[in-house]
Amino acid sequence: MSRIRVAIGEQLKTCPQIITLGLRPQMADYTEQERRLLRTADMIFYPTDRYVDFFATLGKETFPSVNCYRLRGNRLKHTALLRLLNVPHPRTRLYYGHKQKREIPNEFAFPFVAKKAREAADGKQVFLINNREQLDWYNQHFNPALIQEYVTPEKELRVIVLNCDTPFGYRRNVIRSDSMDSSSRKGIWKTDDVDPEGVELAKTIARDAGLSDVAVDMVFDGSRYWVLELNFLWDETDSHQAGPDRIKFVAEMIDRGEL
Repeated sequence: MSRIRVAIGEQLKTCPQIITLGLRPQMADYTEQERRLLRTADMIFYPTDRYVDFFATLGKETFPSVNCYRLRGNRLKHTALLRLLNVPHPRTRLYYGHKQKREIPNEFAFPFVAKKAREAADGKQVFLINNREQLDWYNQHFNPALIQEYVTPEKELRVIVLNCDTPFGYRRNVIRSDSMDSSSRKGIWKTDDVDPEGVELAKTIARDAGLSDVAVDMVFDGSRYWVLELNFLWDETDSHQAGPDRIKFVAEMIDRGEL
């Protein structure tokens, strides 16, 4: 029996195996036939933030998984999850308000990494802090302060894991700059010589946390991999440089019956 696959978001609207309904303001805006289709679907693709929790309440399988939506854009949750999973993760601490922020130079040596903690576009608004002046600027613009120990990278690795198990890994040639975010840093992503150790680490995180569409960003310091953060809205310009784009890769998995 063929699987019933329905989508709310329109990312897969050209995929013939998917019935795309589109995002509507309210559930009442879908016809009774469409709501029945949603209730009986084997998989609901791109359920959107608006509806994913309702499908999870009904026990419906979605892609991306509900856990991806719950973690998206919240680096506080990323840090807590990585600590709970006991994966190598640079020392990271959170500071609220002026009183706590005064302790940052006492607890972290320059240079260190500072990030926007919440409502962050994945891979963006990450800063390399080299001195007190840069720290003062960051503290004025961001609260709470999310501070992470800087790991000098020998190489960088991003591993995209789809359906909690299928990896697509690629690495970036490191180019030094003060900006740490993926939108402004220059470099070349390559698919050759991708270390299987990093790929397996990313797959383990995705499986253990139930993350069906995640990019795991890590660095290798010469002796081990350190997971920096998780990305759920990963920059597709990176994947275009390295190989198949995100939607094409998902569509191919659907064709093979993997989704």
